Amino acid sequence: MTSCNCLIISGPTASGKSRLALDLAGRKDIAIINADSLQLYEGLPILSSQPTEDEKKITPHFLYSHFKAQENSSVMDWLKLVMARIKQVKSEKKLPVIVGGSGMYISKLVEGISEMPTILEEVKKAARELYEKIGQEEFRQKFGEDKIIDKQRLIRAAEVFMQTGKSISTWQKEARRTPFLEDFLHINLNPDREKLYQNCNSRFVEMLEQGAIEEVKNLVVDDDCSVTKTLGFREIKNFLSGEITREKMIEIATQKTRNYAKRQLTWFRNQLPGKLVFTDSATALNFLQK
Repeated sequence: MTSCNCLIISGPTASGKSRLALDLAGRKDIAIINADSLQLYEGLPILSSQPTEDEKKITPHFLYSHFKAQENSSVMDWLKLVMARIKQVKSEKKLPVIVGGSGMYISKLVEGISEMPTILEEVKKAARELYEKIGQEEFRQKFGEDKIIDKQRLIRAAEVFMQTGKSISTWQKEARRTPFLEDFLHINLNPDREKLYQNCNSRFVEMLEQGAIEEVKNLVVDDDCSVTKTLGFREIKNFLSGEITREKMIEIATQKTRNYAKRQLTWFRNQLPGKLVFTDSATALNFLQK
């Protein structure tokens, strides 16, 4: 088995990351640590493709359903949690295996995060009030962060600008970055696109059969909670309200999932140059065993 102190398994949704980690668990004493920003939350374990109870019995799993569905968390929250878990797993003489498709989380872990200025409470309050007053589009234009579409990140960008007079992107470029994790091996799954798209389609249908609709029906959260960004959530909500048919729900949700997988493929292709890329989990597992 290839030797390393920490293993990262990344790739787009439905690429076989979790399968690879579980197959590895049958050959080495490991613990799996989540690096998916939406699997961090309770409420939608089926729809967010979290490990099943049977899979959790195979090997320890950490940071799945860690936060309440009503909570929001940041990359820094995850970084603190994951570093603590890595330390714990190593103390138990196991290999930490970080598994997920949230590229930003993984990049911050291995490349570091820019040191941001402390924001005064009155500035935070002013930013939130301005957002509610002028709306998202004007707010984005005012603070020049065109690529940011998430409400919380937009407000954060405004806070930094209002506090310092510099954009958040400027701070990220100029600030010192220290990696959180330096001794690791990074396996990236980059499957054939058509096969990946087929997996996206079939997995959503399987989720519906397993109870994803009931999950959404029973989840009561505000619209700006992070968990509502889970792929398929909006489409199931619209189906439940009678706005769209079941067929349309599946069509829209699978299209969005394929689009997301495509963006992930592009992102990973151009980021994190130290990774080892494999087209499927079986080939990656064979490499790890050599």
